Amino acid sequence: MLERVPPMIRPNAPTPLDPAASSALLLRRIGFATLALALPLASLVSRRAAVVLAPIGVVLLVIAALIENPSEFGDNLKSSLSGFAGLTLLALVAWAVLSLVWSPYTGSASEKAANLFLAVVLGFAGAAALPERMRASNLNLAALGTGLAALLALGLLLTEALTPAGSRAANEAGSVERGVSVVLIMSWPALAWLLSRERGLTALGLALVVGLLALTRFEDGEAAAMLFGAIAFGVVSANRRFGARLVGGVCAGLMLLAPLLPFLLAPLLRLSPNAFSTVAVGLDIWADIISSRPIQLITGHGLDTVLRGRITGALPIEVPTTILFETWYELGLVGATTAALALYFAISAAGRMPGALAAGGVAAYATAFSLAALGFASFQTWWLMTLTSVALLFTAIARGQYRTERPVAPLSRRPKAPSLPAGQ
Repeated sequence: MLERVPPMIRPNAPTPLDPAASSALLLRRIGFATLALALPLASLVSRRAAVVLAPIGVVLLVIAALIENPSEFGDNLKSSLSGFAGLTLLALVAWAVLSLVWSPYTGSASEKAANLFLAVVLGFAGAAALPERMRASNLNLAALGTGLAALLALGLLLTEALTPAGSRAANEAGSVERGVSVVLIMSWPALAWLLSRERGLTALGLALVVGLLALTRFEDGEAAAMLFGAIAFGVVSANRRFGARLVGGVCAGLMLLAPLLPFLLAPLLRLSPNAFSTVAVGLDIWADIISSRPIQLITGHGLDTVLRGRITGALPIEVPTTILFETWYELGLVGATTAALALYFAISAAGRMPGALAAGGVAAYATAFSLAALGFASFQTWWLMTLTSVALLFTAIARGQYRTERPVAPLSRRPKAPSLPAGQ
């Protein structure tokens, strides 16, 4: 009579279901789908989609982490905040909050500081909530969401072009412009994920669609920003370490040495006054501000003084709308130096990611910095939330890469015959 195998050691026994673990997996999938799939699609039809969906997605990820392993979430959060890059970013936020003391527009500046603080908190919390091993089924949503959003954006832009001006449909299609910017910046993590999985043809198709979409935004500078991102992608792909340092040095150097630009570029732009007359006037105003207010060059004038100054008439309407001018005018040398360091550390960290993620991450930072330098969005809430979502997508994709190599299967699975002793 055969002896019964005890239930505890019965082979191939099914694993008992854990309701808490199942709930955490479901919440994580919904949260990640909110960032990767819902956000780019909803941005094409709603101007505040990123403001609403990014916090929702991060909160769901945090709840899933607290259900699954709260101690690991706390350890990850402490590790992120104690690092030199994290401390530099927190120092930038602290200086921005401190500048409210001497800002003449405390009310609006407080709202701007709160949005900046919220974006940083969501970034740290979301990164700490992501597991050490992300499932590929979740990460595929990044490429799916970006691809569908890019096709939908092209369809809406085509509808806008074929619709008579002044009609209701044309006015509704005009709101797609902000969504196109979201799709363009979110295309970098999607492309990086596809390339890391060796899906070259799919990545090529997505790149063609996104490139065509970028050409529709040529006048607003987004096509030039995507081109700079593509150049950064190629440089890092050729030499990861050198490319990341080069792109990081260029971006951080422009941020740190921005006050020299009006004195260097204004004489060159005067050679062709008809083409760059507005830019030359703005640079002349910037040079006058630097020369007449040297003290504020150190401390800055306070947060949100550029936008409110233009509205109230305290600043000429021709002042530059670039993040380079805004950072120096509002936060001064202290804020600009801290921002340059944070930017360099972020790009260097992106360059250390595995595989194609390094090139994609550096390209995303280069694109975002170029857009801000060309006067696009800068510190607007929806753009901060979009950048936070992109950073979380890259973090998740980095944790979804293969950590080990699969063992090589033997040519024959038959066991070797035992050797007989000599003489038998």
